[in-house]
Amino acid sequence: MAKKPEFNKTQAVRAYLKDHPGTMSKEIAAALTKQGIKINTGYVANIKTQINKETATKKAAKKPAAVATVPAVMEKPTKNGDTITLEQVKKVAGTVRSIGGIQRVLEVLEVIKELGGVKKFKELAEAMTCPSTDDIPF
Repeated sequence: MAKKPEFNKTQAVRAYLKDHPGTMSKEIAAALTKQGIKINTGYVANIKTQINKETATKKAAKKPAAVATVPAVMEKPTKNGDTITLEQVKKVAGTVRSIGGIQRVLEVLEVIKELGGVKKFKELAEAMTCPSTDDIPF
């Protein structure tokens, strides 16, 4: 009985992408099938997704933590003896999610700092809001 040659489909897809970056999954599947590696488009797409996740994880690990470099913007001390409550944590987590992640929050904090504090930022934000159509007299 003849042994089938051993190959790893994932390694084949990685090698093909290395030689042909940006190739679509359908093209990779067709090319590998011609080489004798039986693989479908969906499996190639899954492998590419996994490769992209690994790349993103490596890039995120290389980035220095920006949280430590940005000082907190605080106009007045907390009322509860400088302790952080669960409710405050939940509010901050909700705000971070709604703004689009910690990096976006840090960008907003930097803008607030550059403008001279929360009061000036609030004044500018209120000045930029346009009145609704119900408030405009006709």
